[in-house]
Amino acid sequence: MVEKKQIPIQLDTKTKAALDKHMKISGSETYQDAIVNLLGIKAAKPKSNKTREIYKEQIGPAPVIMDAAILRCWEYEARYYETTKDKTRTEIITTVRERMKRPYPNGTTWMSIYPVWFEENLESYVDDQLKSLKLKGFIDNSKKGVWTMISNIIKEDEWDLLRLVSERIQPHRQLNISDLLRREE
Repeated sequence: MVEKKQIPIQLDTKTKAALDKHMKISGSETYQDAIVNLLGIKAAKPKSNKTREIYKEQIGPAPVIMDAAILRCWEYEARYYETTKDKTRTEIITTVRERMKRPYPNGTTWMSIYPVWFEENLESYVDDQLKSLKLKGFIDNSKKGVWTMISNIIKEDEWDLLRLVSERIQPHRQLNISDLLRREE
């Protein structure tokens, strides 16, 4: 049996928080698994007497896909009325879940591409993206679990862009919603 040498490392709180978030999103059970995943190192398959399927890391859609799905929860009201309704966390997650089940022109869905992530991490990922969109000034939550779009923050042509992002961007594309929708200063 080959003994593995372990080397302790130190992390600052910001790096640890980022690693914790990656663990949650990727489904890693240990910090070592998360670091191995981030570095793209091929890990040895776990030893088991049971027959296992081929192990695939489930990371999930890019944040831009989730941001677009979340923001589109308010699309109809924002485009056709002067105010938007508050949405509960449950309403947002249900709507995002339905969007992730919609097929692309090639027939694939986000749910079919990332099935384990979809079942285990979707809700926590939506929670993280809600907080991110709040920090970026797109939405706000005055009451716990209730979210509101900031009035008229997204322009008509930006809604068209969000619709295209959520309906046409294939899984291999990497975009950042804050780069697509820049706030006027």
